[in-house]
Amino acid sequence: MTKNQLSNINEGVTKIGPKGEVANSKLIDHSKNFEKRLVKITDGVYQVIGVGLANTTMIEGKNGMIIVDTGDGIEEAEEHLEEFRKITDKPVSTIIYTHWHYTVGTRAYVPEGQEDSLEIWGHDLVDHNFTANNADLKQIQTKKAYTQFGLFLPPKGPDAFPNLGIGAYFVDFEKGKTRGYVKPNRTVSKASKIVIDGINVELIPTITDTNDGLIVWLPDKGVAINNVLWGAFPNIGALRGDTRDPKNWINSIKELRALKPTHIIGVHGSPILGSKESEKAIEEYHDGMQFVYDQTIRGINLGLSPEDIVEFVKLPTHLKNSPIFQPFYGELANYVRGTYAYLIGWYGNDTATIHPVSKKVEAEKIIKGFGGLEKVLAEAQKANDDHEFSWAAQLITYVLKLDPDHKEALQIKALALRKLSETTTSAITRNFYLTQVYELEGKVSPNVRVVKSVNLSNFTPEAYMHFLRVKLDPVKSENVNQVMQVSLTDSNVEIGLQVRKALAEVVNFNTSSITPDFTIQTTCKDLAQLLTCEITLENALTMGNIAIITGSKVEVTNFIAMFDEIIIENN
Repeated sequence: MTKNQLSNINEGVTKIGPKGEVANSKLIDHSKNFEKRLVKITDGVYQVIGVGLANTTMIEGKNGMIIVDTGDGIEEAEEHLEEFRKITDKPVSTIIYTHWHYTVGTRAYVPEGQEDSLEIWGHDLVDHNFTANNADLKQIQTKKAYTQFGLFLPPKGPDAFPNLGIGAYFVDFEKGKTRGYVKPNRTVSKASKIVIDGINVELIPTITDTNDGLIVWLPDKGVAINNVLWGAFPNIGALRGDTRDPKNWINSIKELRALKPTHIIGVHGSPILGSKESEKAIEEYHDGMQFVYDQTIRGINLGLSPEDIVEFVKLPTHLKNSPIFQPFYGELANYVRGTYAYLIGWYGNDTATIHPVSKKVEAEKIIKGFGGLEKVLAEAQKANDDHEFSWAAQLITYVLKLDPDHKEALQIKALALRKLSETTTSAITRNFYLTQVYELEGKVSPNVRVVKSVNLSNFTPEAYMHFLRVKLDPVKSENVNQVMQVSLTDSNVEIGLQVRKALAEVVNFNTSSITPDFTIQTTCKDLAQLLTCEITLENALTMGNIAIITGSKVEVTNFIAMFDEIIIENN
């Protein structure tokens, strides 16, 4: 670790926040931006900040309230509405979605069966994106989302998160989170000028962290409501795995700049009030993203590897100090790595990385080269003592690669990661560091099941089978050629899997002539409970949640037992 890196780990960098959290002082101070409050932007436009991860905006229309984004749950929407009631008692007349992420509080405004009682505007990709079933990666993506938002960490104490970089929190543990999505009944795919409840509105498509964004432009008020400027460094190269093209985001900033707004209301962060302030913020956000992108491309064209480019790209002083571009959420290094992978893949410029030795062999060689296990342990402990925490974590990982349960190594790595968590300004990085600390300390299982049956509620019948398909054990199924049919009574679909020589393929019996070897009957809800281990196969069969229509219990049991994680028998 260089002297420059060591200078970032000095006394005074870290402090204790109001929840007892130990974190970078800048990150703790950043929490003041997410104190709950109702802000008047201009006449007839108000925003609630500090409730959940995203802000919600109210535009007072001729007959009612126009609500822009409904938050992460019904509870949040009800809290928003309570604040807006301080301004007007008009009913909600319209809802607008800036993108699909913050659409699940809508049921607070739209009762079941009354979906057409008011206008719900959004990009025409919103419903597709909300209901898209990436069943193959559901487990790991959900776990990484939990990690990113600090859901494995305690609400108070040293490991509590100060904030989430672009918002206060993801879940209010006292109130809970009830999903209440309602799909748009008015959609646009190109820039559109419309009148909503007497207000002139322009909806301008954008692409940032989603491809279904809309800038909500109020030309008569000079107000731009958007998911383009986040108030913090953007999350390019997201640790949870999302792939984002920064060029699209940069072009969206240009769309915002062309409007020359007087006031900018972000889905995240604090509002920016005033023409000069808005112009400055847009310029810095645009220039920061463009600079990192251009310099990353420059490094690629110079033949540098991703890690070389991380060291190569240095922000100029005015961007490094820009209040709107601070790394409270994304980080420059991740932007570089993500952009590199997105544009030209995983390979850098060193052919030694094409077919390297296994990580286990590498660990054996490194430990031997250091003079043995005790020397590596001593060197890693010394690195911690010298505040070289990144090196300590990296070095001790070789020991854990060979002995995952080595007690001293676990303690050394946990200490290193905890110290790194205390100094990073990124809320995301801090949550990832501390969650792994909890895994090393045995407080959280690395294989914790976070996907519940409720998380599969919007799955299509095919998605259930794809969720199961990728759990197939090739050793158990190498010599198998068998077809399971699943009759889903609540969707009137005959779906299933064919296991053939270590491969599972989804079969839709409504369109296929393949003959099943056995058939089970169930509902989507009961199937979801089996797939998420909320019920054992034995109990599901005994209680009638799953019925065997053709074939035997032995056939069904042996077939399901070829897949990971499904609990077959009661303990």
